Amino acid sequence: MDRTSILGDTIDYMKELLERIRQLQEEIEEQQQQETPGVLSVFRELNPNEMLARNTPKFDVERKEGGDTRVEIYCAAKPGLLLSTVSTLETLGLDIQQCVVSCFNDFGMHASCSEMQRERMSADMIKQELFKNAGYGGGCL
Repeated sequence: MDRTSILGDTIDYMKELLERIRQLQEEIEEQQQQETPGVLSVFRELNPNEMLARNTPKFDVERKEGGDTRVEIYCAAKPGLLLSTVSTLETLGLDIQQCVVSCFNDFGMHASCSEMQRERMSADMIKQELFKNAGYGGGCL
């Protein structure tokens, strides 16, 4: 193929793509006009307590025999929270063995820790320290 025919084919293909985009935009507009009442009804059906539960911080610490500790944290994200949480766990004498972190909407962390050679702290004490670290002053829920 010569350059002229390649350019002609490219122009035809671009025209096809532009027409397809226009058709899809029209379909989206039609669907939005039909579904608008449905979207509003979803918000009316939401339970305020359910929305509150999603935004409520959760700190769970489970101590197992042999010095293993499982930590779960769900709370509002803030800059530096992961680093300060890891530092807090290390300060408490917990060595992170495995950790999964999610910062998509809020901050979520699941960690499996082993205890370094120190006195054993209770799960509640660890939970309180993590709670304070995340910026929730006072007692843990």
